[in-house]
Amino acid sequence: MRDDLSDPKALRAVLDRHAVRPATGIGQHFLVDRSALAAIIEAAELSSSDDVLEIGPGPGVLTAALADRARSVTAVEIDERMVAVLRDTVGDRENVRVVHADALEVDLYALGDRPPTRIVANLPYQITSPLLMKFLADPRRPARIVVLVQEEVARRIVAQPDDVKERGFLSVFVQSFATPEIVRRVPARSFRPPPKVDSAVVALRSRAAPAFAPLDQHRFLALVSDAFRHRRKQLRSALGFEAGVEKDRAAAALRAAGIDPARRPEELTLDEWVALAAALG
Repeated sequence: MRDDLSDPKALRAVLDRHAVRPATGIGQHFLVDRSALAAIIEAAELSSSDDVLEIGPGPGVLTAALADRARSVTAVEIDERMVAVLRDTVGDRENVRVVHADALEVDLYALGDRPPTRIVANLPYQITSPLLMKFLADPRRPARIVVLVQEEVARRIVAQPDDVKERGFLSVFVQSFATPEIVRRVPARSFRPPPKVDSAVVALRSRAAPAFAPLDQHRFLALVSDAFRHRRKQLRSALGFEAGVEKDRAAAALRAAGIDPARRPEELTLDEWVALAAALG
């Protein structure tokens, strides 16, 4: 009989068996909330023909639930201690492959026998943004991505121009490639050990093509990133720093895109960013 790792006692017993303690310094906070686990699985919209990529599986709480529903799960774990635990908890599952690697350093889309059709992960807090960017900027991105992230990050991901405090480069970046939705909040008590902040499940449905297509991806994202580094400036000034756009050219492009030059980066819609990039050529 397999251990139910969503039970805190069972999780503790498995970790004790391997003399392992969670390394919170690399974001190891393990989910022990069955309802949150069920919400993640439901949001992933899994079928028996799906191949799932999971990042930071830890002891395998989510891995086991994914393996019950998907054709295959490729779980990427940086901590060698947890790799040993995973061999214990999910090693008997023929449809699970555990890869000992740094997710930021490897080609994630080439690790499985087939390209992943889903990414589902409880993301380490410290590398959430770099991983989301790596997932989405790649043209091989799957149709559905479901991640458990800090609630603050979740709010930034879905923020619209009417929420200027939350909206930033991450908002525009993610929304350029996918339609995001906060599925549910997950309180800190749902993890062992509990983190200092609450989390949220975010589902991303990938766009058939990026919102800025056919514009150049690198140049579009660089423009948005550079402008948000000076978010307190009006756009006619913000574009003149790292983006290197002279004020007269910036003003002309903003007029051509129908954007008031006195507005600030966080006030623009995604469509307006695309229009501005197109006007700048």
